[in-house]
Amino acid sequence: MTDAQLVWDTWRRILTSDALADAVVHGDGHDPASLGLAAGMSAILADYASTPVATDTTIGAYRRGLVRNALTALRLVPLTGRLLDTSRLDAQAVAADFVRSIDYRDHGPNFWRIAAGFVAYLAGLPEFSGPVHQDALALEAAAIGLVRRLGEARPKLWPESAALNPVEPRAAGRFVASRAAVVAASNHDLTPWLEDALDFAADAALEPSRRHWLIYVPAADAAHAYAELSERAARAFDLLTVAKTAAELSAALDGLPPDEVFEVIGSLAEIGVVVRAEAA
Repeated sequence: MTDAQLVWDTWRRILTSDALADAVVHGDGHDPASLGLAAGMSAILADYASTPVATDTTIGAYRRGLVRNALTALRLVPLTGRLLDTSRLDAQAVAADFVRSIDYRDHGPNFWRIAAGFVAYLAGLPEFSGPVHQDALALEAAAIGLVRRLGEARPKLWPESAALNPVEPRAAGRFVASRAAVVAASNHDLTPWLEDALDFAADAALEPSRRHWLIYVPAADAAHAYAELSERAARAFDLLTVAKTAAELSAALDGLPPDEVFEVIGSLAEIGVVVRAEAA
C-alpha cells in the first residue's frame, strides 16, 4: 500500500469511527493498540492528533454534511418528511443519529439510497410505530424501491407515453405490467395524506380500511405518483408481471368474465401501466 493510500484509508476510518475521532481530538489517555490500528495507521492518527482543532473542524464538517444530505433525501418522500417535521423529535438530532447508525457512510449524491436507509431507520423508532405511520413509511419504502430499480434499468416505454395510445384490451396478444409501476397495500385510507403530502394533518385519524395503491413513475423526468386501485385491479397488475393473454388473466382471476377482464386491463392501460408484451 502506498503512503498516500495509507493516509487516505486511515482518514476514512477516523471520519467513520467515533472512537478514532475522539482519539484524534482528545488524544490523551488513548492507547493506540486498543483502537485496532496497525503501526503505520497509528503514526498517521498521531499526526492528525497533533492538530486537534483543525481535525475536529474537518470531521464536524463531514458529519454535518451527511446530516444535511439525510434531511435533503427526505424531500424525495414527502410523507416521511412531513411525519418527521410534525413529530416532537428534533429532526437534526434524528438525522445525526441515523448517520451514526450507518457508521457515517457517505453515499454522495445518491439521495434515493440515503432515503431508503433513513425511511427504514425511522420505521424502527417508537415514535413512528403506530399503524398509520407504518403504512405511510411502507408505502414510501415501496416507492423508493421502484425508483431505485428504474435507475438501474429504464423501461422501454414509460407510462406517460403508453397512456397516449393505450392498448385495446379486446385485441389478441399478451399484456404485461409496466416495470415503471408497483402495487403496495395499506391498512388505512391514506388518501388525505397523499392528496396533500406536504401539509397534511399528521395527527388526524384515518379510516381503517384495506387499500391498494399503484405507485408509478410516469416519465423519466417525473416524480413518482400514486393511484388507488380496486383489490381486483391490484391483483390483476401483480399477475401481469408475467405476460398473459386476456384469457390467461381471466383464468388466473378465478374465471373472471371476459368483459370484466377487459375492463380491468383497460383501466390499467389508460394510466399506461399495462402495455403489450412486445412493447415492454
